Formats: sequence, C-alpha cells, structure tokens
Amino acid sequence: MTTRLLAGILGAGLLLAPLGIAADKDSNSKKPMDDDMRRAIAFEHYKDLAAARQARKEAKHPSVTYSNADRSGDRDQDANRVKDPGPKK
Repeated sequence: MTTRLLAGILGAGLLLAPLGIAADKDSNSKKPMDDDMRRAIAFEHYKDLAAARQARKEAKHPSVTYSNADRSGDRDQDANRVKDPGPKK
C-alpha cells in the first residue's frame, strides 16, 4: 500500500512538473511584452500630442489657403495629350 501511494505521488509529481515549469516561463515572457506594449502606447500618445500641437499651430498661421486650390482651369487640355505620329514609312 505504501509503495502504491509513493508511486502515485511520484507519478503525479512527474506529470504536473512540466505544467509548473511552463507557468514560470509564461510569467517571465509576459514581462518584456508588457514593457514593449507600454512603450508603444506611450509612442502613440506622444504622436497624437504632436499632431494636436501641429494642428493648433496651423490653425493660428495657416500655410496653405484652400480657397484657390481648384487649378483645373489652368491646365491646357491639349498639352497633356500624346499624339500618334502614325506608322513609319
């Protein structure tokens, strides 16, 4: 009876040991992932702040006026066409 109990305990220990080791590896591997994620979120946050800052600057001093942005009448329609010279003789 004691032999069976000892064998059962050893067998259970051998079966459950890999699960404990795998849990330790998962907890260690999550730490760098968390740091990378934190840095990525901070980068996106600073990028959003920079975009908002640039938008405020451009609202005060616009560098482009959009009232005269339609330049379709300035183009000569014939200048963009390629004329076929015909077959060589």
